[in-house]
Amino acid sequence: MIAARNVPAEGAGADDGALGAHPMVTTHTVIQARFIGIQQNWKVDRVESGLARRSSASRIDYRRKPDSMSDMTMRDMIRIDRPNNNERRILGVTSIALVAMAAACGSDKPTGPTTDFSDPERAEFVTSDIQNFWKAYDDGGAAGGTAPFQTDYLDRASPGLVDFVRSRNVTAASLAAMVRTYPRYFADIRASTLRLANDGTVQGRMREGYRKMKGMYSAAVFPPVTFLIGRFSTGGTTSSSGMLVGLEFYSIGPSTPLEELAQFQRDNVRPLDSLPVIVAHEHTHILQARAGGIFSRSKKNLLEQTMLEGSADFIGYLVTGSNINARLADYAIPREAPLWAEFKAAMHGSDISRWLYNQGSATEDRPGDLGYFIGYRIAEAFYARTADKRLALRAIIDMSNADQFLTQSGYAP
Repeated sequence: MIAARNVPAEGAGADDGALGAHPMVTTHTVIQARFIGIQQNWKVDRVESGLARRSSASRIDYRRKPDSMSDMTMRDMIRIDRPNNNERRILGVTSIALVAMAAACGSDKPTGPTTDFSDPERAEFVTSDIQNFWKAYDDGGAAGGTAPFQTDYLDRASPGLVDFVRSRNVTAASLAAMVRTYPRYFADIRASTLRLANDGTVQGRMREGYRKMKGMYSAAVFPPVTFLIGRFSTGGTTSSSGMLVGLEFYSIGPSTPLEELAQFQRDNVRPLDSLPVIVAHEHTHILQARAGGIFSRSKKNLLEQTMLEGSADFIGYLVTGSNINARLADYAIPREAPLWAEFKAAMHGSDISRWLYNQGSATEDRPGDLGYFIGYRIAEAFYARTADKRLALRAIIDMSNADQFLTQSGYAP
């Protein structure tokens, strides 16, 4: 996950190559269904928070490893709660509609049901939530109204946004409060966020990263990436809907006013062109989860969590040539030996508070998220001393024993 998820609640809370556009950029909310050739029967129920909770007859989990990486069938990729007869009829009828829609679309439109998650050319970028957010903004959200954010944005959420809302406690009220708190910032980033939806350049760079990853790691799969606007709580995370990216962090321009923002936010906002490295980081987490290994453990010690995050940064660098946490190096490299000694003494414990997801407590004397730096350096050392780079990359992603990996890396500053 991207470190920018540890902002405080209500707009500031805890937690998480070559250019070339590709024609298939998804801009509507039908997403999971497309991967099984059906439109799912979404059922909307009102919940106490006032959000629309959606459930489906079928649910894909891209993070689960199939029985055979070379035989990526739908049986491997989906867990099914069997629909009843009425649902079957709905699903069947809508499947035909989706196929018809695909036939009617030109090359720059969504191409209908996708069943090959192993093909980077068919990976999908979901941008419908961006347009919906700005519709809500125009319909009264900019003035602090909560109803537009509910009806125009949350009630029309893509499956990825639904997951995000559940896991990050996003409400219409929190969105309205955020926009009221940072009015100049949001007015400024609007054009940049909409550029992602309408300009294929950035998507082209992300797809180029996917191609590079496929060339290095043949087991790679490419679930959807949902771009949404949250409440300044999460820069990036994953769910069974794929990768979820909080675009409010990644849309600044050279003249974007930052005076309204808190220090944490100023440290983490970036331009739209940084998205390929964000996606590469989160994509690594998808691959780690599918591989099993330490990602699948319910209880992880500091070393294990550090290796998951730092190696995602390192692989992001291999794919894109950039590191989203490069700023840490200026502080950490001159202090690497004492930092390592401190980390090593704590690495088998469960206390991560000085190393991960702690930008909220960062000071001038010690930045947050130094664990990302430590994990990056260990993965980098392992990769450098392994002759077969494809085997090295696989070992990083599939890591099942963090202590053994550390020993094999030879890392000892």
